[in-house]
Amino acid sequence: MTLRMVFERADLQRVRVAVAPDPMWELVLSLHQVRERRIAHRFAPWQQKVRHRLQHGTQTPRWLSTLFTLVPPEGRFPDFLTPGPLVTDLGAGCEAVTCTPRWHLSSDLAAVFAGRSAPGWVRELATGDRGQLNSVVAAVRHAYDLLVAPSWHAVRDAVAADRVARLRELSGDGVGGLLAGVPGVVGWDGEVLELQYPETRSVQLAGRGLTLVPSYFCTSKPVTLIDPELPPVLVYPATASKDTQQAADEASRRLVPLLGRTRADFLSTLSTPHTTSALAASVSTSIGTASRQATVLREAGLISSERRGGAVLHHLTRLGEAMLRGDLQHW
Repeated sequence: MTLRMVFERADLQRVRVAVAPDPMWELVLSLHQVRERRIAHRFAPWQQKVRHRLQHGTQTPRWLSTLFTLVPPEGRFPDFLTPGPLVTDLGAGCEAVTCTPRWHLSSDLAAVFAGRSAPGWVRELATGDRGQLNSVVAAVRHAYDLLVAPSWHAVRDAVAADRVARLRELSGDGVGGLLAGVPGVVGWDGEVLELQYPETRSVQLAGRGLTLVPSYFCTSKPVTLIDPELPPVLVYPATASKDTQQAADEASRRLVPLLGRTRADFLSTLSTPHTTSALAASVSTSIGTASRQATVLREAGLISSERRGGAVLHHLTRLGEAMLRGDLQHW
């Protein structure tokens, strides 16, 4: 099954990459990850920590059950939980949810619960009940604190690295190269972008353009909104471009005999800049271990580090880049 996004000429002039992570999208997609049985390796420690925090009670907290009801493990979830225009802080997102009009609540919930029975409180929410809507907003805040906030540095850095990779593709290959390089794309003919999707859909952009939203907690197929009349967005897994990632993986395998598995993985991960916390999350280790390994690589002249606010950003030196390329003669 595929999602078809149909472009007009005007749409090609209005393709944008989000400048920062969207906390509402990250929250909704983290609700999928926390219940995922076949969790991606890099999310396993995060999932274990979340479940450990939840084990203090005998039942799933009511606020989390509220969101699990609205956001099933797979399939549709309400657009009003990811309001547009895209927001960059939780407060603005919650305010937008609070202001959702009744018709939007009713339309979204009818689509989400098509084919299954909606609980009584959901039916009340669909009528615009302010008490139920306030409960949803409170649940969003609680869930964000549990699921997303502890990983926000990693979220921010992954999205920033992806944005750099996408803009590099845009400058080198134009809009067509940018669109074709989005994870999950299976076809691009200059007019129709085809993507892997849980259902068959077609969205006419109709001159409105498209905002690409890289997401840390999106790990498989891209995601878009239910309502095709809303400003078009495409949320996809934040990662380096396919070519960059493949090159990094190949370099890591090549460098294992020289550096060992751990340092080879760290060096290849730094093919895009990472803070210490994001580096630790990417290779599924502790921040302390990531800091020690970064020190070793820095003292060897393979990476450099600089402080950015309260974080330390690591990136490859020319020598480190040459080692990843396997081209030490020309570094």
